[in-house]
Amino acid sequence: MKKFPVTLLLALICVSLAIAQHRPGGTEQAILKLEQEWVEALTKADTAALERIYHNDLTYTHSSGVVDTKASYIAGLKSGNTKYLSLDREEIKVRIYGDTAIVTCKAAIRLLNKEQSVSFTARLIHVYVRQGGRWQMVAHQSTRLAS
Repeated sequence: MKKFPVTLLLALICVSLAIAQHRPGGTEQAILKLEQEWVEALTKADTAALERIYHNDLTYTHSSGVVDTKASYIAGLKSGNTKYLSLDREEIKVRIYGDTAIVTCKAAIRLLNKEQSVSFTARLIHVYVRQGGRWQMVAHQSTRLAS
């Protein structure tokens, strides 16, 4: 009769370990959700959402080579100088390395830059870190692709 509680305990431990092994998939889904929130925040100029998504140490490197901080990037959006019309992504890949996640994709981007229409295709790379149980983007790099 004493074997039953021990067997039950061992079964619960095995189930717990199995669930823990599937966490990366859950983490991948959380990152994909955050990426979608990022796209929506850009296209809606939702700077409050970007404040939450971007880490204070953000390095935002544009396809032009211009580098922004979190503060300078959000200030540019608030000024209205840049307005994202659409950002359509494909080939999205997420890789998790402990408390770091790397996202790569190809994106078709349409925006207004100082009221001039700009459209291009780029490869994007985002780096996220998890601190205090929360994921935030610490780096954005875009590389414009030849038309």
